[in-house]
Amino acid sequence: MADKQENNNQVEITISEEKKPKDEHTHKIFNFLGHSNRSSTSLEGDDDDELVKLEIIPEIVEDHRTLLLINKEDQNLYHEIKEWHEEDRNRSLEDTILKFDPDKYRNSDALAKVVYNYPLPDFIIRYKDDKKDEHRNEKQITRDNFEILLLQAGLILEREVDPDGIYTYVKIIAPFNTLCEMAQRIRLKVRLNKESLPSDLSILDEYVRSSDTILTKIIEHFVYDIELKKDSSIFKREHLRSYEGAESKKSKADIALNFFNTSRRNLMVHRVIITANLINKKETSPDGKTVYVNRKIESLEIKKLIKKGIYDELYPIHDGPSKYKDDSKENNNPRATLEEKWVKRGFKRQPIDKIRAYFGEKLALYFAWLGFYTSWLSIASIAGVIVVIHGLIYMSRSNFENNNDKIAAIWDNALTAPYALFMAIWATLFLETWKRVNASIQYDWDVIDYEKDELPRPEFYGTTLRVSLITLKKEIVFPFREKLVKIFISVAIVLVSIGIVLVTVGALLLFPENLQVVKNVKYVGPVITAIINLATIIILNLIYKNVARFLTDFENHKTETQFEDSLILKAYLFDFINFYSALIYLMFSGGRSCENNCNDDSCRERCIQQGRGLTLLTIQLAIIFIGKQLIGQIQEILIPWLMSKWNKAKSALDRESLEKKYADSGRKNKEIPQWIEDDHLAGSSDSIRTEYEEMVIQFGFLALFGVAFPLSPLFAWINNATEIRSDGLKYIKTLQRPVGYQAQDLGMWEKIMNIVSFIAVLTNAVIIAFHSRWMENQFKKYTGDDENRLLVARLVFVLAFEHLVFIIKLMFAYMIPDVPNKVRIAIERERYLSRLVLEGESPVLDEYWSDKKDDSSLFSEKGSLLLPHRFTKKFKSQ
Repeated sequence: MADKQENNNQVEITISEEKKPKDEHTHKIFNFLGHSNRSSTSLEGDDDDELVKLEIIPEIVEDHRTLLLINKEDQNLYHEIKEWHEEDRNRSLEDTILKFDPDKYRNSDALAKVVYNYPLPDFIIRYKDDKKDEHRNEKQITRDNFEILLLQAGLILEREVDPDGIYTYVKIIAPFNTLCEMAQRIRLKVRLNKESLPSDLSILDEYVRSSDTILTKIIEHFVYDIELKKDSSIFKREHLRSYEGAESKKSKADIALNFFNTSRRNLMVHRVIITANLINKKETSPDGKTVYVNRKIESLEIKKLIKKGIYDELYPIHDGPSKYKDDSKENNNPRATLEEKWVKRGFKRQPIDKIRAYFGEKLALYFAWLGFYTSWLSIASIAGVIVVIHGLIYMSRSNFENNNDKIAAIWDNALTAPYALFMAIWATLFLETWKRVNASIQYDWDVIDYEKDELPRPEFYGTTLRVSLITLKKEIVFPFREKLVKIFISVAIVLVSIGIVLVTVGALLLFPENLQVVKNVKYVGPVITAIINLATIIILNLIYKNVARFLTDFENHKTETQFEDSLILKAYLFDFINFYSALIYLMFSGGRSCENNCNDDSCRERCIQQGRGLTLLTIQLAIIFIGKQLIGQIQEILIPWLMSKWNKAKSALDRESLEKKYADSGRKNKEIPQWIEDDHLAGSSDSIRTEYEEMVIQFGFLALFGVAFPLSPLFAWINNATEIRSDGLKYIKTLQRPVGYQAQDLGMWEKIMNIVSFIAVLTNAVIIAFHSRWMENQFKKYTGDDENRLLVARLVFVLAFEHLVFIIKLMFAYMIPDVPNKVRIAIERERYLSRLVLEGESPVLDEYWSDKKDDSSLFSEKGSLLLPHRFTKKFKSQ
């Protein structure tokens, strides 16, 4: 592979106490990501791509702090800033940045943060300097090499050693100019400020209100509120003052510090870190032309460095503690604000905008969807409770042949079929209205074109070089033929894994039924089946997750969205078989396998009685559904709570000891830094996908089999209402801060739910036709006891039911536009205003309407054409 042929010895990187460049271009080895060198001096000359030795310049800030630089300009600038600060200690960080203008001094704001010991760096890389490690020197050389790549990429680094001298924390600070360059590269959309827009070009609220319908009024409590009177555009550094947060009244210091919030900062800094090993190098093509080509230093990829133990962790830090200090309710700690206004507010509406500002669009979208889904569950819960209440009344007023039929009547009654129809319509309306909400969110969060503009994954590699038909530049591609081979291999392994699950589930289903015959006790078999099946589901799920990730890596997807979609699809295919196969088996077999294992009529009769109706299906669904949710809540709430209680005394002693170490260390900052606090938290790399997976599996239970257990939406609602706050608590208090990734939609999860909703039409029809005793009695009114006629009636019902539901689903899908009309208008308006403000386009003029073909006012009495005077002046000037 072309990018695997990189010779790491081509670039010699060392570290020394003092940098001694050969010439003025010594510090200019790399052109990162197609940009010029990130130092304050631009790249010029014919020798600017010469491979040279590059050295780190260490600057001792304190005994435990070392600033890392790679060019003399930044070293001199650091000393100037330090002297300026020491002249007058009352000068603030903002004063210093104003003095050393980032427009003149590229890295001045980041260097000023080092001088002022700014408490919130953008990212942390931690490693352990083990003096007993025989590979210590080799590891340190590799770290130095990687950190030089980060410095050359435009970041500022500072190493800080903990009081015990065991761990070193590399604090990464991004200068404002580096953030601007990355914002342009990822095509980040930023809101335009009001003063840059013409006052008469905002969206009219009157028109927006006039577009409301009765339907929108009904569902307004199930939608996400958006700001329609906003306008955004792709960020361009030259138009900085046109954006919100950089108004004319804002100082340059305020802009440098606050224009990008911390979520945006860690998103862009993370992109710089994971692509730091990609460089551009000048080469001569076979036809003699000089070209710049992308090269990759694979040995210095951050994920591999962590995997090899060169570094231990990479994480962004939280914006302060999770609780306000001294009950002051400060406004400058969004983490504590979220705990107060989100986690502690019970069932009140979530502050989605604040979640987005702190965690990024990807995580905020999950909570927006979860809140929306939970709201819709409340409707399904009410319907399910009505079915059960009616069943209890029906049970108390009717006579039944046996207790099995009597108990089954609670959920198997006259409302069962209407409830199945209702749930099918519910699922359709939920998914269709979510599309509208998602469209509103995309507009409000400026991520409409995110997937179209998404950059390749650093792990993506190509095997063939070709000329792009779009850019006419050489690009390394991964041929479709090779990708197809990988997909075939992956599919084969997935099918084998699914086959193993089917065999396992089948064995579990058959054995307990034999046990039922032996024990001669009702429902022993189904209960044992459900419990063992639940345990098997959990174990197989843990094993398969690793297989799915390995296969997805093997497939070599180009973008993170494609990678995620492929991984999600594999995981859900396994989940579908793992969680639903037992229920599907019971849905189509009833108690027939039990009958086949009987040797006498009494045993066979017991199996028939047990297999009739919804009882078996309800037992399986209730145990697996409720059991899975209980285990999930135990894992997410009870275990962390017990662990926190168990470790409370120990943690208090550890914290007291740590506070004493910092107080006695002679450091200027006596408090425990935030990155040390966050280092003790668990990582959050795959947590979002796991959360979605749990909820989509739940949706599958409700849509596919909910008619067998009408109370399942109620249990799901209770679980989710708790889940929202427990997940919020987890992200705020127990997990490291996730990178503020962007996301446009639910991706593969939404496609899966749409497919499941269509399959659910068939499963619900089969359950009602073949398992409902009440429906069977209705059929027999017309068919008598003739089994053949009864079978025909059941099949006719299945066909009629699924056709009716499909027609209703398609009708709703057609009637409910995916994008609300007001959002569609707002999107077009925003694009127009962006062209108007940033591209200099002339505004559209008002059009004149006349009922006449030609306007007589533009002609003289003799028929000569008359033009406005400004046209005649324009032509005269030419």
